Amino acid sequence: MASPLRRLLVVATSIALTAVAAPPAHADDALLSFARPATASSESNARHVATKATDVDRRTSWRSENGDRQWISIDLGSMSTINRVVLRWGTLCARKYSVQTSPEGVYWRDVHSTDKGAGGDDNIELTGFGRWVRVLLTKPCFRNYELREFEVHGTPGVVDTAPPSAPGTLSVKAFTATSVNLQWGPASDNVAVTSYEIYQSGQYVKTVEGLSNNVTRLTPNTTYSFYVNAKDAAGNISQASNSITVTTPAAVADTEPPTAPVNAIVQKLTANSVSLAWGAASDNVGVASYAVFSNGAQVGTTTGLQTTIAGLKQQTDYEFTVKAVDTSGRSGPFTAPVKAGTRKGHDAVGEVTKIAGDTDVPWGLEFLRDGTAFYAQRDTGDIISIAPGGTRSVAGRVPNVVSTDGEGGLLGVEQKDGWLYAYHTSPNDNRLVRFRLVNGKLDASTHEVLLTGAPRNKFHNGGRLRFGPDGKLYVATGDGQVASTAQDLNSLGGKVLRVNPDGSVPRDNPFPGKYVYSYGHRNVQGLAFDSRGRLWEAELGNSVMDEVNLIRPGGNYGWPACEGTSGECGEPTFLAPKHTWAVSQASPSGLAVVDDVLYLAALRGQRLYRIPIGGEPQVFFEGAYGRLRTVERTPQGDLWLTTSNGDKDSIPNNSTTQIYELDLR
Repeated sequence: MASPLRRLLVVATSIALTAVAAPPAHADDALLSFARPATASSESNARHVATKATDVDRRTSWRSENGDRQWISIDLGSMSTINRVVLRWGTLCARKYSVQTSPEGVYWRDVHSTDKGAGGDDNIELTGFGRWVRVLLTKPCFRNYELREFEVHGTPGVVDTAPPSAPGTLSVKAFTATSVNLQWGPASDNVAVTSYEIYQSGQYVKTVEGLSNNVTRLTPNTTYSFYVNAKDAAGNISQASNSITVTTPAAVADTEPPTAPVNAIVQKLTANSVSLAWGAASDNVGVASYAVFSNGAQVGTTTGLQTTIAGLKQQTDYEFTVKAVDTSGRSGPFTAPVKAGTRKGHDAVGEVTKIAGDTDVPWGLEFLRDGTAFYAQRDTGDIISIAPGGTRSVAGRVPNVVSTDGEGGLLGVEQKDGWLYAYHTSPNDNRLVRFRLVNGKLDASTHEVLLTGAPRNKFHNGGRLRFGPDGKLYVATGDGQVASTAQDLNSLGGKVLRVNPDGSVPRDNPFPGKYVYSYGHRNVQGLAFDSRGRLWEAELGNSVMDEVNLIRPGGNYGWPACEGTSGECGEPTFLAPKHTWAVSQASPSGLAVVDDVLYLAALRGQRLYRIPIGGEPQVFFEGAYGRLRTVERTPQGDLWLTTSNGDKDSIPNNSTTQIYELDLR
């Protein structure tokens, strides 16, 4: 039996190991970081994760993987005054590092820096303000870094994790050709609402403090849909208000239609396309676009004086006419008909044929090996099957699906080993579920919820699912209109997640114990793997650039500091996109790979991009089918395309959508 003296020494040693903070220098020097969420740029294994540095136990630590540039960040839960930071290093220390603060976890300000770090304990007195505190490490003592404790001391604000309520009813007070005056009712909050954020169809416009605002620099004769979110001092964002739609009038009274375009000619013929050109029409105000028709149906639109109509049948005669549309939406007369006959053969993008129509929004799309297709109706919550012979039936309804009066609902679907997986919006989050497929139907008794907690809002819900060649399920999420979540490794928002088929976290994920595979995304809508097993991703930008990215495990793609190549993109850890477009030309959604060619469906751009890996994008079907939502490879190596027209209000069965097959063989 141990002697009393020995027992006393053991207790004293234990206290020495676990006590980490010197007595406060002053009364308001409270330990703010204890047990607060922490994230890091890398974690060497599950025993050395970032939260081990905030547990007031020096026997545990965060340890990084190898690499000069690393960081560890703590969310204090509210804006705070920071007086002191204590860094208790392990044997793996930092020679050069900075201590930074941030109000939203995105834009950082140095409050201390040194290039003389030597390990041991660094007790740093400073003055800083923020909700997030980060140590940015740029030169290790050895190959990597180890922090036993990361303490932040100061004066706490109110720890507030509850978002405000949605703002009251949004309405239009007045509008002109280039401006709209909006007003809304106040939101409520457990502490206080500090501001309101105005959005236009998912794109951020501005932040204001009052209950009304004049949005300017709008385009005449254009339809806009606005909504408002409330924000509190801790950065929590509410769910959105109602949407309000307004169409700005023409800048001037315009009762004159444009003239007809002149000299329409055929420039080029192939097996599946006809290229047309024409001379400009004139208008008393201005021509906005040209619409191309064939046999009474619109088959394309463009702002230029030439276009290519693709997807045609080989060895077939066609007749085309073109008309101009002015800035007031008035159409002019058609050109004289232009006749053209396609040649024998097959283009890289071949003939398009209609598979089916739908009154809801077809979102996720998946095939069985026998050619049976399953697609998700976003607003009804139903899974629809299409047999190889074309017979349609309801395979089942996913429970607990709710709309957001925007882009939430039943979204992505995938299948593997007799299970059908679905991603959907619930009343509180976005989540991943699965069902057994029995005789082509969902077995409701096998319904499993695999993953919960991805943020939801009116827009920015993500939703695409894709099984990889490694057998893991990759899940695309949006930031839920809280941009800072994209950089928060403890949040599922603004990420590509990697999930085992049973919903557990893969052991070899880049951040131990976390679903996160890549981060710094705004609203991921497309996922696809190439022949080398590499993951490609498409996401919607805000107001500047959309992106296609090649995903690396653990990669940071920059949002919200960086949008495409615009913004604060100089951070060396940010990975640059492989392709970007102005948001008016894309708003990318579905993504598929066939024979190492990317096919990208564009919503706002109303076109299909064909992008050979390593090559330049090519445009097809501009304005022919409206908004394109999903593109998916068939078992035979062709493509199915789904449209997404009339899809903004989340009301079931009030859309006009189509499913097409694109022949690639």
